[in-house]
Amino acid sequence: MKTLFYILITLFCLSCSMQNKLEEITIRLDKETLNPVRNPGERGTLHVTGRYSNGKTTDLPLSDIALSVRTVSASGNVEVIALSGDQLIPKDGGLAEVTAVYQKDGATYQAKKRVVVAPYYRDYHQTLVLKLFMGYDGELNEPDPNNVIFQHEDPSRLCTFGHALDVVKRVDNLTRGIPKIIYLVGWQRGGHDHLYPDWSIVNPKLKREEDATALESLRWLIREARAYNTTISLHINMVDAFEESPLWDTYIKNDIIARDANGNLKSIWEYVKGHKAYHLSYTKEWEKGFAKPRIDHLIDMIPELKDGHTIHIDAFMAYWQPENRPLSPWHAKPENGGIDIYKEVETQRKIFKYWREKGFDVTGEGIFWAHPAGEGFVGLQPMSWWFPDDKNFQMEIPERLSARGRTHREGQGDFRFGSSMQGEEIFQKDLANLPGFLSQFCTMTLPWYYLSRLERVAFVDEALYYSEGVIARVEDGKNIIRKGDFILRENDNLFVPALWNDNEIIAYSGDGYESHSWLMPEGWEKVGAVDVYSISMNEPARKLSAIPVDNGLLKLALGKGEAVSIVPAGQSLTR
Repeated sequence: MKTLFYILITLFCLSCSMQNKLEEITIRLDKETLNPVRNPGERGTLHVTGRYSNGKTTDLPLSDIALSVRTVSASGNVEVIALSGDQLIPKDGGLAEVTAVYQKDGATYQAKKRVVVAPYYRDYHQTLVLKLFMGYDGELNEPDPNNVIFQHEDPSRLCTFGHALDVVKRVDNLTRGIPKIIYLVGWQRGGHDHLYPDWSIVNPKLKREEDATALESLRWLIREARAYNTTISLHINMVDAFEESPLWDTYIKNDIIARDANGNLKSIWEYVKGHKAYHLSYTKEWEKGFAKPRIDHLIDMIPELKDGHTIHIDAFMAYWQPENRPLSPWHAKPENGGIDIYKEVETQRKIFKYWREKGFDVTGEGIFWAHPAGEGFVGLQPMSWWFPDDKNFQMEIPERLSARGRTHREGQGDFRFGSSMQGEEIFQKDLANLPGFLSQFCTMTLPWYYLSRLERVAFVDEALYYSEGVIARVEDGKNIIRKGDFILRENDNLFVPALWNDNEIIAYSGDGYESHSWLMPEGWEKVGAVDVYSISMNEPARKLSAIPVDNGLLKLALGKGEAVSIVPAGQSLTR
């Protein structure tokens, strides 16, 4: 009997052991994004969890687990994350991957988890970034029918600083108070592409009458725009140089201006008559000690810029693309310094980090453009326009690490990934009426903002799967973005929560419709009626009151190109 009893006990224990077999391990992080700029000293904590065949889970001792970390994507392939016990220590900006390996009962288990280090002052994936063109002095060297700037009566003062605040107010109304950054183009004397490398003289043509100087007007604009959810900053350039610049003679004397292979100065373009542009070498400027003071002086001159924590560097290239040559062929020769495109990129990284040290993010107009192959300044440049179509890159790099503005100069881009807007071409065309602005905002920025806060999980059969159950794909010939039965987009009909405001939905229609029933999103289950406000350049006006929501459905009618804000009945509308 004892023998049978022991056999039964043994079988029972074996059965329990089999039921409690470890099936998989997973890595759990308390923070999947670290920001050492806004949160100095911030670290992440790592746990490895085992899941057993009986459905139970438990944290495994890290002493029994082999942990490693690698950089997935970062400019210069720098170390993004270091491990110390269960702590993730951010080292530099980029995307990293943690791997855990665990062995038990003759089996080996592995888990991976990615972590982002985004060392930025601003959340560009949740910000509308625009450019506002102020002015351009001179006469075109050759006729350019595509340049609407010079079709105006006075291109040199397309938008004054006083007028710019009116634009800011109207844009804030059109965008329902979404956080915005607007970079001013042509804010310096002479307007766009003048005076470089100098940044010390604000364009007097843009001054308000009530101010003593144009600098006072610019600083006034930056302060006033804050009341309209708008950060005003500057569009600058660090690669071009012009003979009329106050710094020209100094830069020539110190051998900073780029030269051709024979050592001669060579203009790269002359868009405006008599206004020849030259390149300079970032590395020569940095080594000669002129780059930091140039940056410092601009910040000291306009201290209001510090609060915005952002600057835009135009044409931040590492080589001259039309000829696929170094910025300065003369200095690229070994005997003259060996400053090739790779050395210029090393200096560009120093420039990025110096701006960051001074409290600024640096945005640009492109990545993988006029740089060595594969250089997208991941972890350094938080946002750019004209984003690459490379689906692999877009799937790998989260929007919060490398955000996009407008992705294509024409059209809306790939609706599945989303695209914001730039606004510059609209401002240039008609500052008074802003034609097409509302359409671009609603069909591009609005869904992009919603999607950018999610993780891109998988791209399968032309469908893009996001976290939180969101999917973007073509269904029955229509561009659809949905979360379960809740449809945010059906071609150019949009019904999207305005997540920067409390309890607000923006609806828009490109062609208009007489009647369309929209399913309300999560969180609106208890809302029985809504108020509808028109969206325009003016303050929002109530269009309809207490419209019933029946069984979670809201019936709407919209005109062509019309947008409205929808809030629970009786709720005041947030600006």
